[in-house]
Amino acid sequence: MTELAETYRAKGYWTDRLLTDFFEDAVRAYPHKVAVIDDRHGGQTYAELAETVSRLTGALQAEGIGPGDSFIVALPNWRHVSAFVLALGYIGAIGVHMPVTGRQHEFAAVFRISKAKGVVVPGTFRGHDFRAMIDGMIEKPELLVAVGGDPETPDWLSFDELLSGPPPGSPDLDARPAPSDVTTVLFTSGSSGEPKGVMHSSNTIGAQNVTVAPIFGLGPDDVIFMGAPLGYSAGHAHGVRQAINLGATLVLQESWDGDRALEAMARHRATFTMTTPALLRDLLFSERLAALADALTSLRLIFCGGTYVPSELLRQAHEILPAALTTVIWGMAEGTGAACRPSTPRDRVLTTDGEPFLGTELRILRPNGDDAPAGEEGELVMRGPQLFLGYLNAPDGLNEEAFLSGGWFRTGDVARIGDDGFIKITGRSKELIIRGGENISPAEIEERLLCDPRIRQLAVVDTPDERLGERVCACVVPADGNADLTLADLAAIARRQGLAKHKWPERLELMDSLPLTAAGKIRRPALREYLQQRTEGENR
Repeated sequence: MTELAETYRAKGYWTDRLLTDFFEDAVRAYPHKVAVIDDRHGGQTYAELAETVSRLTGALQAEGIGPGDSFIVALPNWRHVSAFVLALGYIGAIGVHMPVTGRQHEFAAVFRISKAKGVVVPGTFRGHDFRAMIDGMIEKPELLVAVGGDPETPDWLSFDELLSGPPPGSPDLDARPAPSDVTTVLFTSGSSGEPKGVMHSSNTIGAQNVTVAPIFGLGPDDVIFMGAPLGYSAGHAHGVRQAINLGATLVLQESWDGDRALEAMARHRATFTMTTPALLRDLLFSERLAALADALTSLRLIFCGGTYVPSELLRQAHEILPAALTTVIWGMAEGTGAACRPSTPRDRVLTTDGEPFLGTELRILRPNGDDAPAGEEGELVMRGPQLFLGYLNAPDGLNEEAFLSGGWFRTGDVARIGDDGFIKITGRSKELIIRGGENISPAEIEERLLCDPRIRQLAVVDTPDERLGERVCACVVPADGNADLTLADLAAIARRQGLAKHKWPERLELMDSLPLTAAGKIRRPALREYLQQRTEGENR
């Protein structure tokens, strides 16, 4: 691994610079340029953001947040996220990021795994009172900060209160972490049901920017539009961090709406955005697109990922937005892997998941661990400068199972690589459901729903969906006398159990029994085949 680190540094993939170093470069070079703007709070220039970050750094230090402390950022796509990321970087604290769609169950797991000393959430958002939710939890961080809402809530500081103290002096540079220290944790669903904290250093997560920007010619003149949640790896790395790394402008949308997204991209002359297939469909088939087409010619790069991206959708994107390269991006919180380039032939753009990014190595393994020849399907493993450092406070064996000798990460994907080096993801060895780009663990949902005595047996599987890629389907064997169980009943159970709404079942199949293997395990492929047949029969 030492040899790999030397290679990454020699080639410039690891810069040994912190995000705050890139930020200071941007403040000096572009003080009056808009750094970040959201559709609720407006924008801040780099100079104004620097003032906010300086105040926030001092305030967090005064509240006892120091080097090595974990601090959770769970906010909508608001400009405050950039400020917290930078302030925590100056302190030497670890920024722990999770989506604002989480509820009591998800927050409890992140609190437990991260052992966070502080958290910032919206006071209320989309009708949900985050302060009341966290107040009702037994274990929670010491420092509780809310953006917006009632500033008089006991035990909580509002963001404005946090910044209301006397202006601090210069940040304590002695607190700044080393480039190889853990500075960022991104939470992702695990196939076992327990969320996993993906640990990155400044070098590893920074490499996701350094190895991508040169391929696509991204620079300080770019305007990045981000409607994908900043609590996930895509929005965090390719939105917040990429903009600061480049000295570019970041435009944020608080809640996804395809029409408003197009209007914002046209108004700000966005050049780059990142979507899931569901979001891309919303853009391409919006009634506002025709009227905004001329202003959208500035858009030259669209990454689409998070789940399977149909070739037909890519073809439509290139026809409707011909000025932009719309390409699949394959990757995960653990590391970014591949995409097509501006020079990639059109047929490869439409039918593959691209080529590895700079420094990324990909291999296909046979079941016996041997390398598969070109074109043969097998287990996909990867390594590279963007690869994470391991899982935070992981159960025994998890990190060991995730890596092979030589630093190769087992992605959980099944793929093939052609003679030309282009990769095609063909499936998943893990059972995660990917709904609109969000990873959902069936085991997690099953555990919560099976608490209800009306359910005797349960298997949660994916069911195909044209817009979101996959939806959550619950196959239920009801307990005696409960054959009238409904989808609304399942939603009520999920709500009581504190599951985030995007994890609630959206289809219910009542069954007499579940298909089992000889060992008594549920045959999920058989369930998927049954659901497909049912769907085809309903559509006839």
